[in-house]
Amino acid sequence: MKCPKNNFTSLTFLLLILTGFSSAWGSILHLKAPSLALSDSNRVIVATPTQFDLHKKGGYPFIVMLHGWSGDETQWEKDADLQTLCDTYNILLVLPDGGYDGWWVDSEQQPDRNYDSHIHEEIIIWVVEKFNGSKKPTRHGVLGLSMGGFGAIYQALKYPDNYAAVASLSGVMDITRHTENWHLSNALGLYADNPDRWKRNNPLDLAGKKAPAHSPRMLLICGRDDFSFKENQEMAQRLKDMGYQCEFREEAGAHTHVFWKTHVESAIKFIVSNFSI
Repeated sequence: MKCPKNNFTSLTFLLLILTGFSSAWGSILHLKAPSLALSDSNRVIVATPTQFDLHKKGGYPFIVMLHGWSGDETQWEKDADLQTLCDTYNILLVLPDGGYDGWWVDSEQQPDRNYDSHIHEEIIIWVVEKFNGSKKPTRHGVLGLSMGGFGAIYQALKYPDNYAAVASLSGVMDITRHTENWHLSNALGLYADNPDRWKRNNPLDLAGKKAPAHSPRMLLICGRDDFSFKENQEMAQRLKDMGYQCEFREEAGAHTHVFWKTHVESAIKFIVSNFSI
């Protein structure tokens, strides 16, 4: 009897848990992570190196990858060769679903959509416990594109002790310029009703304070023809002015999948280069 593909993947993962995993195991797994921050468990893709060892001393460094608006966790399978990246850098890649328009924040409008808390309170712990992810924040990174680029920088600014490095591809850095766009009001309410709430969740505003003693290194990559190019320029300058270690890479291109496919590996490489033991 053949099992449906999704059921087979879930059954395989269950068997791997029960048997303690194979010492040599690399796969792209579509799973469910338990969550109290959301209304239900959340879909998460976990990619492991081909020579995966559940008992590897010190665990694996890992990068949480945040997708863009109107997408889901499977977007990264189209924009990156996950298995090759895992094998090249010997890391775990963790791809949670952030909803069609969740914006990677905790929503007062919809309290069962707390994607911010889901990432820093649940996903990181889940990876450490279930996949031998490193316990050390100096070996954790976060990467995002578009809405996910917003989410990655947002995580780094709110929780600077949680990550060694962060990278954004075409990230939205100033949501106050886009108050009528991309269902942002579903997560934050109408801007006119509570502009302070928007500013509390806005990377450009969060970057307005002096960098803490420890803060992750940051990389912003944006195309010159991208609608968010100017705000990325301004964000990079503000981060530098506030004492953050930030690199801005101005590239040819626009807000497209072609651009993200072209630059995702350089973003991964940047994050990995900033991991320490």
